[in-house]
Amino acid sequence: MTWFMKNTHISILIGACLLFAAYLYITDPGKVSYAEIQIEHGDSLWSLAEQYRGKMSTDDWIKLVKTENELADIKIVAGKSLVIPVVSDQASPINTIEIARNEQ
Repeated sequence: MTWFMKNTHISILIGACLLFAAYLYITDPGKVSYAEIQIEHGDSLWSLAEQYRGKMSTDDWIKLVKTENELADIKIVAGKSLVIPVVSDQASPINTIEIARNEQ
């Protein structure tokens, strides 16, 4: 205990690391894989998010879908395909795919 009191800067650093690790653990959406689906009439990003997002927040899921599909806005068209993130703890009837992408 006296070591922590003598080395407060190290104690603060260790505490901050533990808090950061706890935050990452709590907010982890689980293992995310990607699937390609066909958009059907009546689908919206919000209805798809409710079906596939798992523990991820709806806004985060929609942002990820927009990024992966290079969508400028929230409009999606029936008949087109869409690459979506699917949390692995869900039992999903669709086939998942691996997507290669450049990290920037």
